[in-house]
Amino acid sequence: MLLLPLAAAAIRGAVQPIIKLGLERWPSPMAAVVVGYTVSSAVLIVAALIRNFGLARSIDHRGALWFAAVGVCNGLAVLAMYSALGRGPVAVVSPVVASYPLITLLLSFAFLKQEPIGLQLMISVTITVGGVVLLIIT
Repeated sequence: MLLLPLAAAAIRGAVQPIIKLGLERWPSPMAAVVVGYTVSSAVLIVAALIRNFGLARSIDHRGALWFAAVGVCNGLAVLAMYSALGRGPVAVVSPVVASYPLITLLLSFAFLKQEPIGLQLMISVTITVGGVVLLIIT
């Protein structure tokens, strides 16, 4: 069971250097986002069709609106990351992007009152952000 999250982490870690290589050949972050989301959408649609035997399911429109809003935010985040990768080294951009747990913690605290924010979580986020700061200042 441990292989699945390790494989996901390895794939996720390989993406940014591969994107950097692609941006060196075609320096368009917008094109990279469009290609990435097109491929992701195609895979998702095919997987859903296979899983549902080609039958459409009913859609909760409130959930679909939230899903679309999150998709727009994610798309803008990926565009910002690809733009940064096009301008800077992976060794700097990747750790800065990895500091997102700080934002996640702050937004969870602000909007999700039922989410527990314990000492262990705050220490983990502090270590992550501290590591990013060390990488940037050296």
